[in-house]
Amino acid sequence: MLPVFRGTEKEDPYLHVREFEEICGTIKYQQLSDEIVKLKLFPFLLKDKAKSWFNSLKPESITTWNQMSVTFLQQFFPNQKTASIRHAINTFSQKEGEPLWMYLERYNDLLLQCPHHGIEMGRQVQILYEGFDCNTRTMLESLCNGDFTEKSEVDAWVFRSHSPKVPAIGTQ
Repeated sequence: MLPVFRGTEKEDPYLHVREFEEICGTIKYQQLSDEIVKLKLFPFLLKDKAKSWFNSLKPESITTWNQMSVTFLQQFFPNQKTASIRHAINTFSQKEGEPLWMYLERYNDLLLQCPHHGIEMGRQVQILYEGFDCNTRTMLESLCNGDFTEKSEVDAWVFRSHSPKVPAIGTQ
């Protein structure tokens, strides 16, 4: 039932941690806190390179699940990958003929690949707006009575998330 993580470049450590936390949320022991359950089960899902990394940690150097998840993510999500995804976010644009909902879904997927991207919500809204093709921008301005760019970043984000056929995007 537990997902396996081997430490390869093709694996997504954030997805792995989210899936692990979901599964752990279904496991309850009267004598153990959720934190202890996560810390005790985590080593069982590591294999190969990831298991070697875990075994190299100083014994008892990690005492909380937060410490473990941060240390794990630092190890298996290198700075180069973060920089590459940040670049992809900052240069994001709508493909020719791509519907608005699909554009926003692709953007959301990109944000989820790197939750620690550090791009402020206002900049995320600006990236989305600047990436629209001419037709989508015109439609959006029409829906907002021509004042989308005048909205606060929070209002723009909320408006975008309530548009028809538009999936919600996290604000990481």
